[in-house]
Amino acid sequence: MKTPKLIKKVRKYLEAGSRKQRKEAKCIRELLKKLKKKERALQARLEKEKDPKKRRQIRKNLDIIYAQRKKGVAILKELKKK
Repeated sequence: MKTPKLIKKVRKYLEAGSRKQRKEAKCIRELLKKLKKKERALQARLEKEKDPKKRRQIRKNLDIIYAQRKKGVAILKELKKK
């Protein structure tokens, strides 16, 4: 699954109501795993890339993925508290 599609799914779950989020917690976990895998792949690409333009683009994508994962993890922690 491409990064934009994963991010859209995460946003959809983050914006859902708490009742629906509890139902979708399993899906959120799966999405977070996919995002983490994507993040690791991009990190590896970043280390190998020499071109500054491409490095900036990869870094930008990494920052976006990191932010979305952070939001998702926070939501899961809140759901576990309830």
